[in-house]
Amino acid sequence: MLSVVDMLTWDKGRIGLGYRTRHRSEFCVILQKEPRRAKGVWTLRNIPDVWQEKIPRKTHPHNKPVDLQGELIEAVTSPGDLVVDPAAGSFSVLDACRMRGRNFPGCDVSV
Repeated sequence: MLSVVDMLTWDKGRIGLGYRTRHRSEFCVILQKEPRRAKGVWTLRNIPDVWQEKIPRKTHPHNKPVDLQGELIEAVTSPGDLVVDPAAGSFSVLDACRMRGRNFPGCDVSV
C-alpha cells in the first residue's frame, strides 16, 4: 500500500498556462510503500518544501526539473541502483540518473 509522506511545490520561476489563473507552480506528491519510516530509507534531509528551478530548454510540453528529480532520486537510492520511468516524456529522469550514477530504463509513447 502506498501512503502520501510529503508534498513539494515546484516554483517554475515564470507564469505558465492556465484557464482561470496562470500557474507559476506545480505540486509533487511523494508516495512511499509501507512502512512509512524515513530512517534507513531517506539519506538526504535538506530538500526544501518549495523548489525553485527554471527549465532551460523546451523539448517536451511537460518538462520537469532535472535537479529536483535528481535530489529525490539521490535521497532514496544508491549509486548503481535502477530507477524506472514508464512515462519518461522528455527523459529528464534519465538526465538526473546519469548525473547521479543511477541506471535507467524508461519509455514514452510518441504521438
